Amino acid sequence: MNINLQAQLDQAMHELTAQQQRIQELEEELRNRTVTVRSKDRMVSATVDSSGGLTKLEFHDERYRSMAKAELADAIVKVTTDARTEMNTQVNKIVEPSVGDVEEMREALRDGSNWSDFLAPLLKMQQEASSWTGMGRRDG
Repeated sequence: MNINLQAQLDQAMHELTAQQQRIQELEEELRNRTVTVRSKDRMVSATVDSSGGLTKLEFHDERYRSMAKAELADAIVKVTTDARTEMNTQVNKIVEPSVGDVEEMREALRDGSNWSDFLAPLLKMQQEASSWTGMGRRDG
């Protein structure tokens, strides 16, 4: 293998490893993150995790008892949606410096892009280079 090509491959693998580490750190940070949003009328608050899952719903007074079912449901949906929107904003701010435009990445993944397809040639080259290292070959 050409020494220059090997150096480029080594650099690419180093960058890939560093990116994987950054992603693991981001995942850990996001795993522990929650957002709580309180409704404008201060009656109810919703807490969501980084995936947008509702983890807590809290009523701060007794007004909900006298509300019509549809009105109460709307209040819950609204505060939960607001919490998810806030979490999405925070996740984007955290992730974007490391992985680029989050919305662009989501669209690419939604349109059928597959990271394993993207990385497969690079990983194959790395495996081939590793197998050549111990074979007593000569560059030339």
